[in-house]
Order: sequence, then structure tokens, then C-alpha cells
Amino acid sequence: MGTLLAAHYNAPVAAMRVLYDGWPLLYAPESAEALHLRTLLALAQEDLETLLALPVGVEIETNSPKIRNVLAETHDQGTWQQRVLPRLAEKQQADWVHTTQLAASLFGKAPTLVSAASSDLSDSGSHSLRGRIAAAQGRGGLARATILWPADLPDPKLPGTLRKLPPVAHPDFQPGKAMPPVELELPEEYLLYHGSGDQSALLQLLESWTWAAASIGELYPLVMLGLDEEAKLFLEKRLPEFHVQDSVHLLPQIDAQHLPAIYQNCTAVVHPDPPAPWGGTLRHALACGKAIVAHREALTEAMVGPAAYLISPDDLRAFGAAIITVVVDEKAREKLEAAASQRSAAWKVKAFQVELKHLMEKG
Repeated sequence: MGTLLAAHYNAPVAAMRVLYDGWPLLYAPESAEALHLRTLLALAQEDLETLLALPVGVEIETNSPKIRNVLAETHDQGTWQQRVLPRLAEKQQADWVHTTQLAASLFGKAPTLVSAASSDLSDSGSHSLRGRIAAAQGRGGLARATILWPADLPDPKLPGTLRKLPPVAHPDFQPGKAMPPVELELPEEYLLYHGSGDQSALLQLLESWTWAAASIGELYPLVMLGLDEEAKLFLEKRLPEFHVQDSVHLLPQIDAQHLPAIYQNCTAVVHPDPPAPWGGTLRHALACGKAIVAHREALTEAMVGPAAYLISPDDLRAFGAAIITVVVDEKAREKLEAAASQRSAAWKVKAFQVELKHLMEKG
């Protein structure tokens, strides 16, 4: 009996198994949700068993042997969140489901971690009946989930149990001069917009850009990425109306590995959208030590501090003037860049990893 007990006591403890929600990698690969998911995968520790759930039956190359793809087939996001992902978690005996989407299963057995990477924290959802039902279910599931939130931001008004973690960005985003691929034909100097593609935000940006483009647009064009095909078509039709078609470059969908170089080589980042708490444009701009022009609102102010010109969302002309300032006033830009580098220098990957693992172990 003593031998059996000793053998049982000394048996190796199974590694904790985490199933990551891979939906954004396939359906919104340049979004904050996808980019923060890539960060989580890059920072996943060796003693965790890392599974990546994918909804189209096609594996994704993760450049890491420690990540195992788990495949399913569905093209409906609500079905994926409420039925398929929980079923995969149960089949794989996952200890946790971890998603960067702002939704969780109402009835899944595995506990869920939600890293809120969406720039829209409201519950407005889709206008279709099916979309509203799916959004309501996902929102209801949040009440059973653990919401992971950056410690440098004020608490959100979200259901669920809130747990704060140190801020973090993907380790590839840092000050440097990695070269983007030549096929993108990026100008030597450019301003970068990497946003949601919300049409009202795009129109505001174009209106502000008209104030700036006349004086700086030829030498410092506005490069735009992260837009889906609908947003690109919308912009292509509107650019001539604003007479800025020669100073705006719409990038095609790019491989995520090239994003750090695109940030590192820009002159400054322009961001008139609400911020994503994790994985968004402002995080990446700070990590790369870039000057920022953004709208003044609570989350943005908390995140960027003195590293940005913050302009009222209603003052489109002032936003354009701020863009001109970061280009022509080198001392002002360098001051913002120094503030960005100082702010992101406090983000420690190890602290994030240790606290996330501790949270999962406590359950």
C-alpha cells in the first residue's frame, strides 16, 4: 500500500491546458484581437499546453512547435463562440478557454479568460436579429468569465470578474529599424493610420487630413492599414471628394510579421478611433517609441499620457494642425517619442507571464 501511495504522490503533474480562440486570426488578421492573440501565443510559457482553436479546418503556421492547432468547421461567429469552441474545450479537456473577443459562452463548462482587445466595449452589436441574439449571448457569457484588463487603464463597465494584469505588447514591437517588404512600396517618410475602418471615423480623419495634406501630404503621405475590403471601397470612392487621393496610400492585407517594421519606420501614428485595451494601435505605437496624434478620451489619456497630442473629437481642424506639428516640429516630436519610450519601458513581459499563470493556477 505504501509503495502505491508513493508512486501516486510522485506522479508528474499534467501541464495546464489552455485553448485559445483563433477566430480573429482568420477573419480579422490585422485587428487588435488578432494581434493580442499573437502576443499571448508568443508569450505562452513552456510548462503550459497551448492549443489554438481554428474555425475553418485549415491549420495556421505559428512558428512555434509548442502550439498545437485544433480544427473545426463553421463560418458563423455566434455558433463558434456559443457551441463549437466550448465543445472543442470539452473534447480537449482544456483547463481554460482564452479569447481576445469581447464575448464568452453562456453554457460552456471550461472557465473562460477574456482579454478585452476590442475598441468597442459597448453592447451595440449587430443590427440583424441573428447578430443581436449572438451578441446578447456573448455578452451574457461575460458574466461567467474572468475579464483580463490592463493595469494602466481605469476599470471598464463590463460584466464578469475583473482581474488586472501588467500592460504588454508583442516583443517584436520595439524601437528599431527593421525594413518592411519592398513590395509594399512604402514612402521614405509617412504617417500611419492602423484602425478599425469605422466609416464615421474615416470621414473625420479625411476631413482633418485635408487641413494637413496641403502642406505636408506630398512628403509625408498618410498610409492606412487594417481596413477590410468594404472600408477600402468606401475610402476609394471618398478620397477624390476630399482631393487627397494623391496623399493617402491604402495598404493591402499584409502578413502580421511585417507590422512591427511598418510601425518602426513611420514618422508618427495618427489614431482618431477609440483605443483597444490590449493589442491595439496605441499600444504598438508606444512600444515602438512613436509620437501619436489621437482623440482625447478617458482610456486614451490613461494609456498614452504625455506621449501624444490629444485633440477633442469635435475639433477636426485642430486634429489636422496637430498632425502638421508632429511632422514639422522635430523637437516636439522627439519629446513625444521620448515619452512613448519611457511609458512602454515599464511594461515587463515576465511580470505579465507570471501574473497570468498565477491567475490560471488559482482558478
